[in-house]
Amino acid sequence: MKYTKLPLIALLMLFFAPALRAQISSGTIDYNERYYFEMGDWMPKDRKDEIMKRMADGEFDRVGRVTFNEEAFSYQQLPAENTGGGGRGGWWMRNQENPDIYYTNLKDSTVTDRRRVMDRAFIMEDEWVAPKWNIAKADIGMREIPLPTKLATAVSIEGDTLTAYYTPSIPVSVGPRGYGGLPGAIVYLKVQNEGRYTEYKMLTMQPSGEALTIERPADEQVITREKFEKEMARAREMMERRRRSWQRGRN
Repeated sequence: MKYTKLPLIALLMLFFAPALRAQISSGTIDYNERYYFEMGDWMPKDRKDEIMKRMADGEFDRVGRVTFNEEAFSYQQLPAENTGGGGRGGWWMRNQENPDIYYTNLKDSTVTDRRRVMDRAFIMEDEWVAPKWNIAKADIGMREIPLPTKLATAVSIEGDTLTAYYTPSIPVSVGPRGYGGLPGAIVYLKVQNEGRYTEYKMLTMQPSGEALTIERPADEQVITREKFEKEMARAREMMERRRRSWQRGRN
């Protein structure tokens, strides 16, 4: 494989190199993932403050990677030991031997995702439905990203509120966690729902001189999106029962 790893500063050169932009059809993009969630009154204040500080310090951050070619793209978290020091969260990093994989086939408009629910994993197959993005008319850029960017918002098929910045300087319609459908690569994405959110911020890009092979996940039981959502609802109910039981034990 022929890779050229480009940090964000070097990516600025893409804006001034139309010929190079036109050649980008395969490669990888790495993102920093930062997860935030609200903690209820059931948690002791000192414990809550500790976790909030650890989140703010990036202790639970992970690195995820989009691999793309002209026909498909796939996203998954990298093993903690390969993230350059991130992912030090101990218990937070359990069950990473088989991480979620978000596979999107642009040729036949399907998704084949490997998703974990509690201690089980499934292959969820469905039609790929790109978010109905609302692109801001004014150019609203990000100071943290040294590339010309545009703002877009949407609501996902799963009900999450999406806020994205993308750059036409990287002319591939890809992004983290299977999100795409914009006229350029997503460089920042916020996925928000009910007091919790995950932020994805581009770290580096590695164009490839050769078309990368992207494997479709096929190592677990295949289910539909409807069945997956039922499994997720069952898992949330179980976690809520455990929380109430723990809270009763403190009273």
